[in-house]
Amino acid sequence: MNYLSKELAEEIVDRTMSIIRHNINMMDENGVIIASGDRSRIGDEHAGAKDALAAEKVISITPEECSALTGTKPGVNLPIVFHDEIIGVIGITGPPSEVSRYGELVKMAAELTVEQAFLTKQLTWDQRLREETVIQMIQGADLASLDFLERAERLNIPLDGQRTCLVFELPSADMKPAFIKKLEKHLTAKDLYANISLKEIAVILAGTPTKSRSDLFSSWNSWLSQWKTVRGALGEQANQLQQLPFSYQSAKQTLKIAKNSCRLFDYREFAIPVLLSKIEHPDQEIHFRNIWDHLSQADQKGELIHTLLCYIEENGEIGETASRLFIHRNTLNYRLRKVEIATGCNPKRFDDLFKLYTAITLFSPFCANEQF
Repeated sequence: MNYLSKELAEEIVDRTMSIIRHNINMMDENGVIIASGDRSRIGDEHAGAKDALAAEKVISITPEECSALTGTKPGVNLPIVFHDEIIGVIGITGPPSEVSRYGELVKMAAELTVEQAFLTKQLTWDQRLREETVIQMIQGADLASLDFLERAERLNIPLDGQRTCLVFELPSADMKPAFIKKLEKHLTAKDLYANISLKEIAVILAGTPTKSRSDLFSSWNSWLSQWKTVRGALGEQANQLQQLPFSYQSAKQTLKIAKNSCRLFDYREFAIPVLLSKIEHPDQEIHFRNIWDHLSQADQKGELIHTLLCYIEENGEIGETASRLFIHRNTLNYRLRKVEIATGCNPKRFDDLFKLYTAITLFSPFCANEQF
């Protein structure tokens, strides 16, 4: 594996030369200069580096020895070791008597830089694998495959237990880095997340026995309040791995139904609208389309629809609904009677009220902005 790239070698040279006033050369595992304060030497073979690689130890070159070595200048050359493997050589140009004192410090700094770069790359790679695993989990694809199981084990992702999907929709991709930075601080060690698209982030929340769904929702709703333009939805709980795709889709569909408000929504409060939104065959909609057409024609200002939505939210309680609408009970009864005359559905009958609710849910843009 190539641990020492040209970019990393250049970074080591620049960092080192900002501290000591001597030219620095970085040679690869073949003794070729890949970075140097003297740009004209890049690409040249360095005989001193080749000797250091062969001997696996520090090689000093005096001014007198330079004439016998191709492409070298006086200095010291130190092998760079990482994971018990010599990956290159760092050279300090200058009389050995003067620059040797810097040797071990320069070597140590170079090796630490390589290790830091490796760990950063490893973390990035692990996060990428985690995101691929999350996407696979919420898509439900090949969850029994050996590749998936081995990856989950390698990343220490448990595949049993309860989980719940949380989906966030951002107004723009520009704010994603800041959002993710704060999101990572709020997640527990067992939670997972993935970038699904430029504006969408999916989170898989691990189940917590001591935390109820209402507590979970309240916690995330409070956290999301700091983001005034971000929308989120909590999906249905998945009791096993195979149920995760529905948990994800239920959150996605909830966001689609609850179109405008920028806050957190709970799928369980939108379960019926989400279910009804799955009706795709036009013939299945005919009856409810007729109800909607008659209702909307009789309600040009939206007063009857708003009244019905409040009536549903108040569980059909006449007194509570009238109080909420700031109208008299008789006015409320008059409006409900107008609905019945227009549609043939009596709101005071449960089955008729459900038909009205279904028609409004399917066809009313006003309904999409309401929470039931």
